[in-house]
Amino acid sequence: MAKPTKKVIDALTAIPGVGEATAKKLAGAGMKTKADVAKAGLKGLKAAGISSGTATKIAKAVASSAITKAKKKVEKAKPAPKKAPVPKSTVSDTESGVRGDQIGKKLSAPKSVKDMMKRIRRSD
Repeated sequence: MAKPTKKVIDALTAIPGVGEATAKKLAGAGMKTKADVAKAGLKGLKAAGISSGTATKIAKAVASSAITKAKKKVEKAKPAPKKAPVPKSTVSDTESGVRGDQIGKKLSAPKSVKDMMKRIRRSD
């Protein structure tokens, strides 16, 4: 096989655990990019003449960078949730029909017409 180009060597040495000699072995086996190394897997790395320990390190490094890249892609795809603006009330306490003793208290709706009539009589 022809001598690998500097561009290919640089791309392969960017992988953690890959030096120039290892990059030449990978290029000799037809791997030119990080994706090619990931596709080859552990068996392909060993077939390229790389020791078992180094092949494991390289395979883990390529797999973790692929996972990180996928996570970043997903994060970019998700737009940040936008918070809806809270409308400010323009009605004052006196205009709203709430008595002074009711401000800040949770008011419940009448359960029946009879209950509503009791409340009306109490407020008079």
